[in-house]
Parts: sequence; structure tokens; C-alpha cells
Amino acid sequence: MRKFEISDRYTTADIGLAVEGDSLPELFRAAAEGMFAIILGPVGPRNIYVTRDIPLRSATGEQLLIDWLSDLIYLFDTEGLVPYDYRITIAEGGDYAISGAIDFGRYEAGRDTAEHEIKAVTYYKLQIERTGGRYRCHLVFDI
Repeated sequence: MRKFEISDRYTTADIGLAVEGDSLPELFRAAAEGMFAIILGPVGPRNIYVTRDIPLRSATGEQLLIDWLSDLIYLFDTEGLVPYDYRITIAEGGDYAISGAIDFGRYEAGRDTAEHEIKAVTYYKLQIERTGGRYRCHLVFDI
């Protein structure tokens, strides 16, 4: 099970997100879902506009998470793509790598309301922890 919780306890220019999942892919999905809940509110089912692979490789899980979320922000900002279905795997050991596919819908001005603009994912206190078989981390976004 994955989940996220949004928090505005940081500063007026930041918003936080506590995420957890039973696996790293679930943690990454929860982080993406939480981030888009900050941007748009709850993201429901959509017509598939495009399916994309977002293969990434990084030295750490934290860097991979930053790169993953930054790519999703870029696709939203430049193409209006809103992810809603994730089929991803994450390889650990040595380098971390994410592979798989994401189904995207389009941002619809009449349906969607942009609540916050996320400028960047920050490194502030970012650490992925594994405790009791669950993965957890806190993210802070610059808004």
C-alpha cells in the first residue's frame, strides 16, 4: 500500500509531502501522486493521451526520486501531461534505475484547476528510509 500526506508546515514558499510504500516503486508512485495532488488536487482516471517510458539511472535512490519527479514536472509544464497510471520497476544495487511505462492524460483547463505551481523538488532533508518492510521519505517542493 502506498500513501502520501501533504503538509504546509515548512515556509510560505515550500510545501512538504510525506510518502510511504511497501516497495520503492510504490514509494515513487505515491510521491508522483502526492506531487500532482499538490499541483492539481486529486487526479482521477483520464483518457490515455500518450504512454511514455521514463528510463532514469542515478547513483542513489534519493537522486533517482528527484530526477523522476523533476521529469514529471517538466512534462506537465511543457506538454500538459498528467500521469495517472504507473507501471514501473526500480533496480537497486550499485546504481539505481527506474524503468517501465506511464500513461498520461492531458491537462484540461475546464476540468483541472492548477492549485500550486511547483518550481522544483528540493533536497531539503530528503532521505529514503526502510523501516519494518516499508519505505518512507519526506519531500519538500519549492512553490
